Amino acid sequence: MSAPSVDVWWARLSEVESSLDSATARLLTPREQTRAAGYRTQDDRLRFQLGVAVTRLALAAQLDCAPIDVDLDRTCPDCDQPHGKVRVTGPRTGWEVSVSHSGEFVGVAVGTVAPLGLDVEQIRAVELDGMASLVLTPTERRRLTSPTDFFRYWTRKEAVVKSTGDGLRQSLDLVTVTAPSEPASVLGWTGRDQVAAGIRLYDLADRPHHLAALAVLSRAEITIAERDAGPLLDSWVHR
Repeated sequence: MSAPSVDVWWARLSEVESSLDSATARLLTPREQTRAAGYRTQDDRLRFQLGVAVTRLALAAQLDCAPIDVDLDRTCPDCDQPHGKVRVTGPRTGWEVSVSHSGEFVGVAVGTVAPLGLDVEQIRAVELDGMASLVLTPTERRRLTSPTDFFRYWTRKEAVVKSTGDGLRQSLDLVTVTAPSEPASVLGWTGRDQVAAGIRLYDLADRPHHLAALAVLSRAEITIAERDAGPLLDSWVHR
């Protein structure tokens, strides 16, 4: 029997046609359009729209339905606002989704094996000491040698807390992962070691000035296929 699979779809802002802005708007619900309009910059709005569009297009192909018929819910369990982990609702349940965007890239992970956590981060200038104290354990801080190392740690930890649905409600310095030079793995989670033991963690392919990781809330072996979302988006724009 083949291993369960997860598809990770990637879109790049620089490769998006100008017509996509209006085309993707047709894939957003009125509530999603209101949220998109609230972003301060055009790039932030486009990242959100791309995340919605790629999610619906990828799932519609799996569910054999129209993209707009894919029901997505982002209700936060703490405040009821639409900024929580994306869930597929309605009659087409069973699919897990995680969306992440940073800098040039928007990524969408979809699969049925278990809850997913995807994170991508642009490697950029940060105040390393201050950020490290918020994100890393003391042992991890001692191993830190470069900004790239920091963002490797960060993507792995963000992926972990996104897979459980905790997001930034959990302090990242409570999660311990392997060193950047080692294969990705969760070593511990203060107060939640049993949860940590049930998570598989994967580094994804490096992209120019960006790093990414995927966490799966299961110990099952999986296969990961990273895919270009360009053809999905082009088929929608030119339909």
